[in-house]
Amino acid sequence: MHFRFRLLIVILFSLSLLVGCKSNPLGRASAPTPFPTKTLRPTFTNTPAQPTAVPPTATPPASPTPWPSPTPEPPTAPPPTPTPERPSFTVVEPLVNVRSGPGTNYPRIGQVRQGQTFEITGKNPAGDWWQFNYNGQPAWIIGRLVSARATESVPVASNIPAPPPTPRPAPTATRAPTSTPAPAYAFEQAGQVNKFPNTNPVITVWCLVWNRAGNGLVAGTLRVTGAYNPPDAHFTEQPAYNDPFEQVPINSGSKIEWPYIPGNYSVFLVDPAGNQISPAYNFTVDGEIRKFVFKWKQK
Repeated sequence: MHFRFRLLIVILFSLSLLVGCKSNPLGRASAPTPFPTKTLRPTFTNTPAQPTAVPPTATPPASPTPWPSPTPEPPTAPPPTPTPERPSFTVVEPLVNVRSGPGTNYPRIGQVRQGQTFEITGKNPAGDWWQFNYNGQPAWIIGRLVSARATESVPVASNIPAPPPTPRPAPTATRAPTSTPAPAYAFEQAGQVNKFPNTNPVITVWCLVWNRAGNGLVAGTLRVTGAYNPPDAHFTEQPAYNDPFEQVPINSGSKIEWPYIPGNYSVFLVDPAGNQISPAYNFTVDGEIRKFVFKWKQK
């Protein structure tokens, strides 16, 4: 339709030019007769309808990725509690007796040496004796001869044996002098007595006798009387020594032992007939001084 309209306008314009040329034979240009201009109607362009843009659906914001929770560290283990020291003792004397109960009146069942250490298993009510395991059996040792450690929690032993019965002293018998001849020789005191502490449940007496002249051997009989009268000891001959204070062997067989009975005693030498042939030593047994060495020399 538009094309035809345009073509019609072109034809009309051409015709107008031809008419103008015929009316001007001189060839002079004449002013063209203005052709009425037709106002063009606006051309309608069919614009296809654009689809209404659908606003994009808002994408929901992504949830923030949570930070990983820190892995809890395992709790720090508390430092191990130090193992408490177990009660024990170490022997500090060269040789100490081991007994079946907490006292010197109990039988001796062995000995321990300096430096040995044992675990303490109990104590006596007074706390001055320690119980321990000795060769698989309960045993006791006096506390003042050992160095004990960690004894605050040591309980009183529940298996303390009953003390042994105290031996009853034999009645003192009066020994009548005999009418035997005077001894061939007599003895005098050497002026020295040795005493030693001993926790054994016995009293021990030794004699040491010298031949003053240095020309023979000495033998004889040792006797003890007093709170208890033990059997005599018949000691054998011993080589002579001139110095009564020299350290010499004790006469063989001259030891007398009897149960621990405190009291006053006398000790002297007798001849084969029982006559006293030496001055007597008087001594007292009390506490733990229970071992004695008495010395005489021949006149």
